[in-house]
Amino acid sequence: MQLHMAVKALATLRGEINCKEDELVKKAELVQEKEKAGEEADYLLEMIFDNLNELVDLFKQKNNLHNQIKNPKKIIRDLMKE
Repeated sequence: MQLHMAVKALATLRGEINCKEDELVKKAELVQEKEKAGEEADYLLEMIFDNLNELVDLFKQKNNLHNQIKNPKKIIRDLMKE
């Protein structure tokens, strides 16, 4: 059951990571447009920085969950070899 919950949480995190990546791309494109037009985009750069920090946290969570899933699989494989 715990493995099932970890897999479900991992799938959710992957969705969140994809959304954050999409947001970053859109904001980067908007920064580029604003710079071409000679407009200020500092507030967008701050938002990008915040999104990057959130993305780093999501990747850390994803790695932790991946390890939780990976370790039980290894234990089961080792038990089956015996």
